[in-house]
Amino acid sequence: MIPEIKPVMTFEEAVRYAESFDRKFIPYELARGMEATREAFGAIAPGDSIAVMIGPEGGFDEQEAALAGEAGVLPITLGRRILRTETAGMTVLSVLMFLLEENPVRKNEGGLLL
Repeated sequence: MIPEIKPVMTFEEAVRYAESFDRKFIPYELARGMEATREAFGAIAPGDSIAVMIGPEGGFDEQEAALAGEAGVLPITLGRRILRTETAGMTVLSVLMFLLEENPVRKNEGGLLL
């Protein structure tokens, strides 16, 4: 998984651009709890394209979150912490890498872990 960072665009442009992705997320401090985020991440299938919209300092306002929601972007929570813009993206990427990368440890026929 190699993330691609796009040039700066307006919020409306970003929402339109995100529509082409299979899974779309917006970390939002008013999002439902962690269980909803776990369910959203759990629905990601192998090969899905993923867009994550990281907001400005101070977060997204309610109108922006509503516009994103109308375009199918799911609000997620990153927990009780309010993260800085420069750390929020890395946090989401780290969680996605942990959840989606293939586990190299597997069982063989003799029950040994390789």
